[in-house]
Amino acid sequence: MINKSQKVKFDRPTNFEYLKTLPGTIFCLIKHFIDLFVYYYVNFVLGRKRAEIGVNSKVHPTVILRQAERIIIGDNCLINHNNVLQAGKLVGKITIGKYVQTGPNVLMFAFNHGIEQNGMPMINQDYLDADIIIEDDVWIGAGSVITAGVTIGEGSIIGAGSVVTKDIPPNVIAGGVPAKVIKLRQ
Repeated sequence: MINKSQKVKFDRPTNFEYLKTLPGTIFCLIKHFIDLFVYYYVNFVLGRKRAEIGVNSKVHPTVILRQAERIIIGDNCLINHNNVLQAGKLVGKITIGKYVQTGPNVLMFAFNHGIEQNGMPMINQDYLDADIIIEDDVWIGAGSVITAGVTIGEGSIIGAGSVVTKDIPPNVIAGGVPAKVIKLRQ
């Protein structure tokens, strides 16, 4: 069926009506800048103060560190832009060894939502905390997700876009969704 056009009358707002919206627009703009500053301060500035960050480690300014008092980053690490490291809600830790590098947009969550109580909304269930351990000399590719309770062994490489749900042994290349060992490093 073809829609036929209809003639409609549109009354354009006057310049004065546009000007009346200006104060509200300016207020919203100022509020957004304040919100952005607070978000940056809480998630980066306070996070860096509370996290234990080793010597010569670089944490990009766009990295979000949540529950940072339970995040430990070893010496000579590179935590790339837009990474999110969120320790557990009460006890789960993220421990990163020495010489670890992450690509952009890597996510690490040392907690998960409870799902055991059928009939209760998952958002209302208790969280499940579990440590994440990244051993020395690990490279985590861009866009990877590291879930609670995972250990990535020393010298391993995680391919870009992987979702790590189980432990990865030392000196391997792993990738995929879920991440699996692809081959041994020589």
